[in-house]
Amino acid sequence: MYFGNIIGQEFAKKYLTNSIINNKVSHAYMFEGMDGIGKKKLAQELAKILLSSENVESSPDYINIYPDGNSIKIGQIRKLQTDIIIKPHKDYKIYIINDAQKMTIEAQNALLKTLEEPPEYVIMILVTSNKDSLLDTIKSRCEIIKFLPISLLELKKYLIKNGVDEQRAQLLATFSRGSIEKALELAESAEFVIMREDIQSHIQTILDKNLIDILEIPAQMDKYKSEIISILDMMVNYFRDMMLLKENVDKSMIINSDKITFIQNMSKKISYSQVSKIIDIIEETKKKIRSNCNFNISIQVMALNIYEVIK
Repeated sequence: MYFGNIIGQEFAKKYLTNSIINNKVSHAYMFEGMDGIGKKKLAQELAKILLSSENVESSPDYINIYPDGNSIKIGQIRKLQTDIIIKPHKDYKIYIINDAQKMTIEAQNALLKTLEEPPEYVIMILVTSNKDSLLDTIKSRCEIIKFLPISLLELKKYLIKNGVDEQRAQLLATFSRGSIEKALELAESAEFVIMREDIQSHIQTILDKNLIDILEIPAQMDKYKSEIISILDMMVNYFRDMMLLKENVDKSMIINSDKITFIQNMSKKISYSQVSKIIDIIEETKKKIRSNCNFNISIQVMALNIYEVIK
């Protein structure tokens, strides 16, 4: 069975396996889904099968293209088009365009010409976390394979198998939101513990309802500017745990189960309706930050809006 070492992604594995068995491998694929869920790994495994090699990284017929700085530029696609003329040593020549959503419009238009009439030996895999950033004409010439977040159970089993104790595996699997890459990163991160302590401190400050202290939160969160979305996700998880406690659900559903005493104490300070509104405020803040709104202003507005809910 092909792709046995890939966690999850049953549809993608079955689809590609059938294509290989039936000799119907496409000239162009688009692997689409959130980061860290196995798209690049599966692309590499497909290359190993088609090139009949376990060491594809050393093969001249296996070419990875990555962003040069913040984007994939037209010059990189021109280089691909020059290389593509050279015939492979075996049956295929495989190009993997990583973070394809970062191709400039000029690069996409240049690539389109190759996608329209590729040499018969070429297989191109566009790996992306956002296919909507790509031209419709690009998408229409690729077989799009949707990758899904890894299930909580599969991630937990994987982490336990790799030496993480069960309670921590549950926590990491939940916080990683289906990304095996993120789960492994958190498992090795000493900063993860400090981050959670800081988040609990911010939540305590918010629910103590002291406006002066609340207004200091944006400055305190500045050190996490580069990973603020993850921080806000973690805050949301704490508040969702409070909602679950108020609904008297099974405690096994609590994400921060190792912090249950803290969550119980905090949930007594706030109503169900207030928790719901706070979650909405944090989610709206995430949208603003993703839209490149000013970091400090976005966090300050969030803090003030939350204060208005609980004062």
